[in-house]
Amino acid sequence: MKRCNITSDIFTTNRHELTRTMRQRKSFCCWCGLWLILVFLLFASCATSPRPGPEQADGSPDFSLLPPDAAVYLWADVKQARPILNVISLNGLSGRDAGRVMDLSDTAMAAVYHEGASRRFFLVGRGKYPSLGAGMAMSFNRGWKKVKSETGHRYWYSKSNNLGAALGPRLAFATDGDPFNAGSLAKPAPPGFEEFRRTCVLSLWLGEPGLTLNNFIGNLGVPLQIPAEDLFIGVVPAQANRWVIVFRIRTPSESQARSLVSLFSMARLLLQRVDGAATGAYQEVAALLFANPPEQENEFLTIRTGPVDELRIALLFSMFSL
Repeated sequence: MKRCNITSDIFTTNRHELTRTMRQRKSFCCWCGLWLILVFLLFASCATSPRPGPEQADGSPDFSLLPPDAAVYLWADVKQARPILNVISLNGLSGRDAGRVMDLSDTAMAAVYHEGASRRFFLVGRGKYPSLGAGMAMSFNRGWKKVKSETGHRYWYSKSNNLGAALGPRLAFATDGDPFNAGSLAKPAPPGFEEFRRTCVLSLWLGEPGLTLNNFIGNLGVPLQIPAEDLFIGVVPAQANRWVIVFRIRTPSESQARSLVSLFSMARLLLQRVDGAATGAYQEVAALLFANPPEQENEFLTIRTGPVDELRIALLFSMFSL
């Protein structure tokens, strides 16, 4: 009788161990299945992450990330310049178009092209981005497809928006095309731009400064031609919800800059005496541009407006035809 009880106990113990083993195996299989799903999602969502190059020694932006031959190159402190970025438009591109990326960005750089160019814009954001989560979300969105660049890298593309995007933990690319086959700006920012940029929340330089500036001045009805080697435009904080727009023009020589100070003063007097030299929006912009006498420093000429709101800044930017 005792032997039967022992045998019964052995079978009971073995049954419990078998049940526990089966449960453990089932749990293990479930965990393996979950890990396989996660690994699949990770690889399904994977596009090549843009990697920032080495930091500039002086902390300046790395404009070599942008493609060449743009009409405008722009840099912005996104958080400070956000009210301005939301309202200005360059060739139809506004900060509102990249709202979610702007929310997560600390700084942004952009190259904007003339109408009719093969590329419309190229945007580089620096910040903290949920690259894995964004990739997974795009994997389940039919509007986005993973595409292979000619360079071999992979990126996300939305055909309906004609938008290519690549997102890394610290860097984001967005453009109307392939973000990995855009080329690289061969030369750095123009001389003096970095010093100029440091005081601004938003700053830019023009690819064709002389042509753009003189077309702009001509539309104001001012008989003045400026031989601009470079043209920088910056927005500097002045007071609550007000900014000063700064134009900095590099001329071929110090003597030409000095001559332009006199010509500029004559143009200011002409605008004050001749009613209707500019009309409508141009009249308003002329009043802003010629409000203060220019400042000369070596070959540079600097013009400052009075304090303005973001709508006046948007108006002035709209006067520059790209």
